[in-house]
Amino acid sequence: MPAQKHDIVQVKNPRSGHYVKIDRTAGKIVAHKKSEGQYKGIPIARKSTSKK
Repeated sequence: MPAQKHDIVQVKNPRSGHYVKIDRTAGKIVAHKKSEGQYKGIPIARKSTSKK
């Protein structure tokens, strides 16, 4: 059985100001940073621009 590729991105929590890693394939929070700054090597999720 092949391993599932995870789509992991990071977003900034507006309340705490720290970054959070999110697994988009599972729809779960993976980890959160206790220190300032971003995770290295993890893309930052941008807001989607859906047109209606």
